[in-house]
Amino acid sequence: MQDELVSIERTLKESLINDIHDVDSLLQLGEIYYTSGRQQLSKICFSKILDISNDIYVKEKSRTLLFKSEHDIQTNQNKVQPVPDFLDLLIKELLEHSMNDYYYNIDMELFELMAVPVSIDRIVVNTENEKKEILKHIQGIIELFYHLEDQASRNLLITVLAFRLLGNKKVKLPLNTNEYWSQRQSLQNLIHANETIKTKYHGWNLSLFDLRTVGYDLQLFCISIGLSATFMDRQYEYDKIAPAIKARKADIVIDAGGCFGDTALYFAHEVGENGHVYTIEFIPSNLEIMTKNLGLNENLKQRITIVERPLWNVSNEKLYYMDQGAASSVSFTKTDDFNEETLTISIDDLVKERNIPKIDFIKMDIESAEMNALKGATQTIQTFRPKLAIAIYHQVNDFANVVNFIAELNLEYKFYLGHYTIYAQETILFAVPE
Repeated sequence: MQDELVSIERTLKESLINDIHDVDSLLQLGEIYYTSGRQQLSKICFSKILDISNDIYVKEKSRTLLFKSEHDIQTNQNKVQPVPDFLDLLIKELLEHSMNDYYYNIDMELFELMAVPVSIDRIVVNTENEKKEILKHIQGIIELFYHLEDQASRNLLITVLAFRLLGNKKVKLPLNTNEYWSQRQSLQNLIHANETIKTKYHGWNLSLFDLRTVGYDLQLFCISIGLSATFMDRQYEYDKIAPAIKARKADIVIDAGGCFGDTALYFAHEVGENGHVYTIEFIPSNLEIMTKNLGLNENLKQRITIVERPLWNVSNEKLYYMDQGAASSVSFTKTDDFNEETLTISIDDLVKERNIPKIDFIKMDIESAEMNALKGATQTIQTFRPKLAIAIYHQVNDFANVVNFIAELNLEYKFYLGHYTIYAQETILFAVPE
């Protein structure tokens, strides 16, 4: 009987993830919460029904149960409430945000770069697709939640999922503050010259920035959004614990997804003259810009080795690609569009071929190839137990798969979560060995 009740409750919660305004499911779940002593949660359900339902009978029943819930809360203060589980917290978050109606909750600079018209009700999330994917992988996401080590990471996961499920009209992500926009605006003061580089991706013009006044003795061509994420928000550091999870002096770093070279330069700055960075990038137009950026910084360039092959779980697989700069695509099948070719390499083979003595930090942001690249780094991770900063935002199943893959290596890693935009991109899973 207990198993049946648990199953019914789980089904109701999943129904609400799909439609947070499903009054029947809200009423049934509220009643289950009430009868099981979770009055704080039942109160939220009944209050929402009163806000959204037009059914007089349902509203009266909810009002009665809301009164009872509030009465129990006020008169049974010594009664211990059951601890809410992950789905309880997610439903609570969705209910709290579901009536919001934010205008222009978008990154306007990004829209301008993409040459996309801005409107007051612009939607940037395909919420229907997100609902399907999140429900499909919900058990793995639950496991991610309980793997996360600190409350800040767990709260962030709930908020990021709410954004994906409800969209930017309903949820603002934590980075969307006046301080963030002020920081972004201040970066314009770092533009060093009128010279720009045009990219293959949407014809972006990269400005030349000089970062000496913000603590980095380097120059590079970049866009301010990327500059902010890498150098100001430090998206490959987790600083909510001490010591922070980051690349340190004398570390050897794998920078998977080098693009224009900004992350390689950042890591080279952090590891110092006794460290080294292996940056992975194989797209020709990206390499052209990266080479120019490294050439502007001869002292840091000496600490960087470019590996011009894509990461995969095995080496020497033939891969075809279409050079579109930062948005390049790959295929294992040659077509009219995918007609440039290269060979993959695994991190394990890279370490062997280059006789790399240790690996201290691995960063990956490689457009959905993270899981395969991790599989190709199994021996390296087992041998050196490096710190990890892995992008999991490209596909929802990575929220589930990446943490479980690392955890199943049984290397006593602790996990944390960061997020570095006001939209769904740049969710980073950090892992540090105990």
